[in-house]
Amino acid sequence: MPGGVPSTRDACALVLAGGLSTRFGSDKALALFRGAPLFAYVAAGLRARGFAQICVVAKEPERYALAGIEMVRDLTPLLTPLAGLHAGLVASRHERVFACAADMPFAASDAALLEALLKAAPAVASHGGQVQPLCSAWLRSLALPRIEALVQAGAGVRAFSEAMSAAIIEWPEGRPFLDADTPDALAGF
Repeated sequence: MPGGVPSTRDACALVLAGGLSTRFGSDKALALFRGAPLFAYVAAGLRARGFAQICVVAKEPERYALAGIEMVRDLTPLLTPLAGLHAGLVASRHERVFACAADMPFAASDAALLEALLKAAPAVASHGGQVQPLCSAWLRSLALPRIEALVQAGAGVRAFSEAMSAAIIEWPEGRPFLDADTPDALAGF
């Protein structure tokens, strides 16, 4: 980190994919968005920001194969974003880790937000008082010792961010936090 300032060049980015997509009706990470699978669109945005390592984390990572992106298998039987975050933190080769959901097409759209999260890690983004724990940054060495017990307890990412006393980074613009819970929501982006 030149000058001690965190940078995407010294960080890992995780795309958390492979959830149940119950409201969406099909695997939303594979839904087409602007001509590409949604998870691939997210990964391309992270690649454009210069992250040193980018991983897609899923129960069945072979469904999301993408050139130049590492596939990480989430081996925990629980189907939670926290289980995916745990697998991604284990796979990271970097201390600073940015995590976002595969259904957040604009998570990498704001370089200043990424830098603010990485600098404040552990940190979660917020807009209009709505905390978005799936747009967050973590310090691997601090997170790993605490996350496994929470995963086994069935806790969520919000509980993990609270347990880690994550900083809340309020952001004036909500576009990076948009997520697609239904096909209609995705079509509206």
